[in-house]
Amino acid sequence: MSNPVVFITGGAKGIGKAISEEFARHGFDVVISGRDKSAIDSAVAQISSETNSRVVGKVVDITDTTSVDKAFAEVGSEFGQLTTLVNCAGVIVRKPIENMTDDDWATVIDTDLSGAFKCSRAASALLGKAKDASVVNVGSIAGSVGIAERMGYTSAKAGLEALTRTLAMEWASRGIRVNNVAPGWTLTEMVERGIDDGKINDAFLKERIALGRLADTKEIAQVVYFLASSAASYITGQTITVDGGMTINGNV
Repeated sequence: MSNPVVFITGGAKGIGKAISEEFARHGFDVVISGRDKSAIDSAVAQISSETNSRVVGKVVDITDTTSVDKAFAEVGSEFGQLTTLVNCAGVIVRKPIENMTDDDWATVIDTDLSGAFKCSRAASALLGKAKDASVVNVGSIAGSVGIAERMGYTSAKAGLEALTRTLAMEWASRGIRVNNVAPGWTLTEMVERGIDDGKINDAFLKERIALGRLADTKEIAQVVYFLASSAASYITGQTITVDGGMTINGNV
């Protein structure tokens, strides 16, 4: 029997890379997609050397339908199947609304929300052929709260929760589950740089998080894998918050 196959957008950096590593450790063949070829090549080489899984990279612009459709057609030809799609790619623009341009708005919505839509649509036929098929979206706690100067990001992540629920309803009869993970503050390379540069006050954040620390990327990846696994076979249309308790008392 061939290995299950996962396609991960934004799978070469941060949370996405941790997700790629997690699925590879569990015996999945992994397709890492993104726009940064050097980051993709590095992630493919590292994960291939550390696991027995087949790991390939694809340069894909998820805002472009032609690029997306081509990538999934190649997956069908190369692997013959697709078990799981993880929509993890995302960008953020930090500006008050009066300073946001149309291009700023479009950049975030097209990547964080429309990208997940386009990839899900393109993956539909392949997922429909797989056993225990699922989609896991990677949202954010920003999808359920208001955060100043994050208009595009919060709107996109809220939309991703709605996309998750609607797609779960549409695809339930086909046996495809669709869920969403909403991380809180996580120690990605970008966040670590922000802490080092003094742009992010980690002491302030830790005071507002019930568990008193930021998440490790692996902790987010483990929840993503759980939702894609048979252990979550009766879960669909749900958003699982993984924020160390930051939002349970209204903190953001």
